Amino acid sequence: MNGSVAAILRLTDSRGRIILGFYAAATSFVAILNLSGLIVPALGILSLLMLVLALAILSRPGPEPFALSSTVMVIALVLVITVISAWNLVDPDHPGYAGWHLGATTFLLLVLVLRGRRLFAWATYAAFGAIVIVAGITTDRGFAEAANDVARQAATLLIGTLFAIILTRTSATITRLEEAEIRRAAADASMIAATHERALQNARLESLARPALDRILDERPFTEDDLGEFTLLEAALRDGIRAAGFSGDRLSAETRVARGRGLQVILLDDRGADLADEQRERVETALIAEYRATRYGTITARLSPFGRDDIATIVVDEVGQYRRIVVTETTITGGSVPRTPPEPDNPATGHP
Repeated sequence: MNGSVAAILRLTDSRGRIILGFYAAATSFVAILNLSGLIVPALGILSLLMLVLALAILSRPGPEPFALSSTVMVIALVLVITVISAWNLVDPDHPGYAGWHLGATTFLLLVLVLRGRRLFAWATYAAFGAIVIVAGITTDRGFAEAANDVARQAATLLIGTLFAIILTRTSATITRLEEAEIRRAAADASMIAATHERALQNARLESLARPALDRILDERPFTEDDLGEFTLLEAALRDGIRAAGFSGDRLSAETRVARGRGLQVILLDDRGADLADEQRERVETALIAEYRATRYGTITARLSPFGRDDIATIVVDEVGQYRRIVVTETTITGGSVPRTPPEPDNPATGHP
């Protein structure tokens, strides 16, 4: 969440620019109607153009606080507008709307406050006030009236500054509450997921190990078939720890059958993330096909790390034959490569 005042008030998006544009249009209308109250009307037009330029600069999108270079440009425009307007009044004692520059420049500083440059805005206002008071002393306006002008504009800027401070703190509080709620929700979701996974593992352990535990509690002596079942159970439980991605019911059943036929099956899961249903179906189909096509030897299946082009790799090692099958999102590729069998041991030395 962007908690800056400019973002909250949308000063830099299309709606904010429309508001600043309306202000520029309204001020221009008033200024043009009162050009007769200026000694040099051309300077009034120049001040108006600089006001529009400053508003355009302030409407630029960007992070808070406002960019320093843009801040300096706005400050320069405010001071130039004040200087060329303060001594340009036909009747300084009763300027009327010809003194529009007082409110307009204060408005520019108010927007600068909302863009996160409060200290710069108030420092500029101090210079602005000094210029206005000097102009009042050196014209018929007088010190008292000029100081009153400065004080009235200061009230506007002060209210805007307090508003910006309160809004910033409120936004920060809301952001902290949202972050705390997100952390709490994430913790709850993690706990629910862990509880669900634990329940699944307990159910799987119950279904796999319960017959073996019942047989162990039986007083009858173990047979070769019992020991074989225990070996298969140990391998299945080991798969559940180091190869969770291969733990689907259909594949587990086929793996058990393959091991029961004498195949050595090694399953490894390096993915670090769950398989999508389509990916799981493709991997299981390829591996089951190799189970059924292999008569003896070793089958090693590995889920590739997440983000790799290949989903899984299956290596089949039969005597004199080596196959490597690669499963991707769209294809299953592989083939057979003859391998030179190892040389027989030397009966005298026990070495090749």
